[in-house]
Amino acid sequence: MMSKQTLWVAGIAATLLSACGGGGGGGSNTPAVTEAVPAAASTDSGAATTYVAALTAEPGSTTDTLEPVAVPDTLAASDSAEPAAVP
Repeated sequence: MMSKQTLWVAGIAATLLSACGGGGGGGSNTPAVTEAVPAAASTDSGAATTYVAALTAEPGSTTDTLEPVAVPDTLAASDSAEPAAVP
């Protein structure tokens, strides 16, 4: 017969394993623009431009009450790239 402690540990383990939900679901690992700056924005000028455009597209009514986003010391820039239109 199993002891109470063994049953308790087995129950907790089953709960933890079932709570994780399983597979990845194919979602993106990129955080929302209002939560974090992508790491690539500090090294890739295209990623920095895409981030700034996406952040600018967020309506003020949703961003006015959010916590500040930590921005890297520098965002990537390119002196040789052609100017791009930012929507």
